[in-house]
Amino acid sequence: MAQTLGGKSKVDRAGLNRNTFKLFDESAGYDDETGIKFAPDLTPLDRRRATLLYRLFTPPREVTGLWGLCVVRGLPGTGKDLFGNYLSYTVKRYFPWKRILRDEPPRELYGPYAGLFNEQTLHDDFEKMRAIGKGLKLKELDSALEKAADDWVKGAGEVMLKNSFLYLTEFWKYCYKREPHSPMNKTMGAIHKVKRHLDSLILGTIQIVDDLDKWTAKPYIDWEVTSTKSVSNITGFVYYVQKVVYDKRRDMLIPIGQPFPIPLDAGKPRSELGDGKIRIVRQDYQPENEEERIVLDILKAGVDTYEAMVDLLDVKGDMSETEILNTLKGLGLRLYRKRPKMVIDYPCYFRVYNSKSAPQLKTNVKMEG
Repeated sequence: MAQTLGGKSKVDRAGLNRNTFKLFDESAGYDDETGIKFAPDLTPLDRRRATLLYRLFTPPREVTGLWGLCVVRGLPGTGKDLFGNYLSYTVKRYFPWKRILRDEPPRELYGPYAGLFNEQTLHDDFEKMRAIGKGLKLKELDSALEKAADDWVKGAGEVMLKNSFLYLTEFWKYCYKREPHSPMNKTMGAIHKVKRHLDSLILGTIQIVDDLDKWTAKPYIDWEVTSTKSVSNITGFVYYVQKVVYDKRRDMLIPIGQPFPIPLDAGKPRSELGDGKIRIVRQDYQPENEEERIVLDILKAGVDTYEAMVDLLDVKGDMSETEILNTLKGLGLRLYRKRPKMVIDYPCYFRVYNSKSAPQLKTNVKMEG
């Protein structure tokens, strides 16, 4: 009977030993070198991007990342919610071990996520907190709600939030400085205190930092993102990610180092969203120029992804990628001061959430990157 454990293998009997014939590759892989756990099917370029994202959202003086508190600040129409949807989707794609929680449902194109987190879904828990504080004096109420919130985070909250990405729109409503004794405010403060233990990355959109409570929110902010909109690209945005610390004496966020810019064209077709296909939805549409005719003919011929269309026209056509992209946007999006044609439908970041204003608003901020 052939020997198995501890015996000679067929390789040994053939005169080859383990020093001269290596059966396995034991060298360090990309995950081993970076210490970061990625999705298994990422391309080398995506892995580099994921590494950059992971290290960007590593709190100051920490080794591990993707946890902490980040606020996205900007005027209406500058793409705050767009950044929240972009970042949460990207984290979901690059780091599938992160549970994605949101406070409002996205479009179907966004794909699966772990569930909702808002006052409505936590109604029963907050009713219990209100019952605990009923009839108490103001000083007693504050400590009673804080204890109830801390207990919730250590129990049901930890089950919900462990290893999560929590994306909250209108974040000021959760930590409003004029409602310091609300159960939601106390709960968010309790969550912020143990964000490192929860391994939770919390992203909230705001217009003004001063709306936030200086006890439950401001001291725990690790990054401030400033959102801007392009004047040259109607669907372009730039987000400046800045590490910050809170100065309690001056009641303000102090920047650390230089801001990191993240440019994003929200109207560009994305093959990673849904099935990545570009589809004609108005078959009777008559092209108004040569660019539209070429793009529609290619789609009718079966070339239905953005990358394939760009590659084809790069070899056999004379349209640049910019011309292709602008033509697709004109055929498929509602753009400012342009008649909506809605001839085609394609996956892009504008289509992962319900926003009626983002593509139309004007701005004087120039695009960078």
